[in-house]
Parts: sequence; C-alpha cells; structure tokens
Amino acid sequence: MVAVILTLVLSFLAGGTVWLLAGSRLSLNEDEDVNEVLNLVAYLALALGPVFALVFFLLDRN
Repeated sequence: MVAVILTLVLSFLAGGTVWLLAGSRLSLNEDEDVNEVLNLVAYLALALGPVFALVFFLLDRN
C-alpha cells in the first residue's frame, strides 16, 4: 500500500514539474482552463509508468 501511495505522489510531482517546465503543449480541448487540467493529467499519466517501475525496483533492492 505504501508503494502505491509513493508511486502516485511521485508521479504527481514529476507530472506537475514537467507541466510547469513545458507548459500546455498538447491541444486536447478548445477551452483554455480545461486544456490546462487535461495537460496536467496527461503528464501525470506519462510519468506513472516510469515512476511505478522505479519505486518497485528500489523497494525490491531493500
């Protein structure tokens, strides 16, 4: 359970950092506010896989 929570928190931090650095590059919706949220969700989803693998790799080593 701790690994899942750690994965979600680190994914949110990684996705939020990419969103702050790159901005809303994806045009997912015509509405500006909805597009901002959808870009954040997309970056979070893209970060979820690598962070999931990293967390379980590091937990397996201990």
